Amino acid sequence: MELTPDITKMFRVKQETKWNTMIQQDMSFVTPFVSIHPGCSGKSVELPFHGKTKMREYSGRLLKIQWSEMDFGKRHIKPRKFYDSLPLSEDDKLEMDTLDLRAAEVMTEQRNALARMHDEVILGVTEVAGGGYRVRTQDDGICGGILGINYTGDDGSTIETIDTSANSRQVIPVDFVAKGTKTVAGMIIDKVAELRCRYQEIDAWKAGNGDDIVVAISPKQHRDMLLLEQLQNRNYGFSCLTNGKVNDFLQVKFLITNMLPTDEDGNRLCCAWLKSRIKFGPWKEAQFRIEARSEYVDVREQITVKAALGATRLDNKTVFLMPCKED
Repeated sequence: MELTPDITKMFRVKQETKWNTMIQQDMSFVTPFVSIHPGCSGKSVELPFHGKTKMREYSGRLLKIQWSEMDFGKRHIKPRKFYDSLPLSEDDKLEMDTLDLRAAEVMTEQRNALARMHDEVILGVTEVAGGGYRVRTQDDGICGGILGINYTGDDGSTIETIDTSANSRQVIPVDFVAKGTKTVAGMIIDKVAELRCRYQEIDAWKAGNGDDIVVAISPKQHRDMLLLEQLQNRNYGFSCLTNGKVNDFLQVKFLITNMLPTDEDGNRLCCAWLKSRIKFGPWKEAQFRIEARSEYVDVREQITVKAALGATRLDNKTVFLMPCKED
C-alpha cells in the first residue's frame, strides 16, 4: 500500500494523541516525589511565590492594627526540549498493513526513553560523555530542577542557586554524626534524623501535615541501607526499603536514581526536598511525526517524537544537600 499524504496525516494524528496520552500517564512515576503542574505551555510558566506570616496575640479593646509583612514573587518553569527520530527500513520487512503495530513498538521504547529523563529534569542534572551526571549550568541551556539554576522575577531572567558553602544550613556534611566522632559515611540514620530536625526547626514540615520529605539516593546507597538493615533493629523502619518503590523510613520517602552527580571529593550528592515545594510539568502538544524519506535506498519512513519537561524549586530553604561516601 502506498503511503499517501492523507494516510500519513491520519496515522500521525492518531499516534500523536496516543503519544500525548502516554506522557500524561507517565507522570504517575514521579507523583509520589514531586508536585505535578499539568498543561504547561509557552516559553515559561509563571508560579506564584509567597512567604509566611504569623498570628499576633492581643488582649484588651480598641487596639490599633499592626500589619504583617509577607514576601511575594514569581518562580518560573522553563522547558527542556527532547526528541528522538528512528528510521524504519524496508530491510526490516515493514509493510503498511503492519506499520501500526511496528510504530507502536517503536513509540513504546521512545516513551521509555522520555520517562528516563524525568529524574534528570527534576534533579537539574545533565549526562556526562562516558557516563555519569553533573549539575546542569547555563552553558548547557535551560536549567531548573532541584540542584540546578532556577529562574525567578517578573520575567524569569533572575537566576537563583542553592548555597553550598561550607557553613550552609542547606548542607548536611558527609561526616555528620549526631553524637560521637565525625566519620565520612554514606546515608546513615544520623543524617536522616538530622534532616527531619532541620525541617522542624524552620517549621516547614510536621508529621501528618500532608506533605512528604523526599530524599534522592543512588542504587549503591540503597544497597548499603539494605545491608545496614541486617544490623539494625527493624523497629527503626528500614524494612520499608525492601519494596523498591515509595520507601518510608522515619517518614521519609526515597527516590532511587542513578542520575545523582558527585562533588569535588567524589562523594555522591544525595539531596532532599519537600514534595509540595518542587514543581514538575510536561509541556502540552508533544509531537509525533511519520515522514517519508525517499532519498534513502531502504528507508521509507522515519518516526520522530518530541516533548518538553521542566521543573523548579519553590524555595531554597526546603532543599538540603546530603553528600554521601560511596565505594
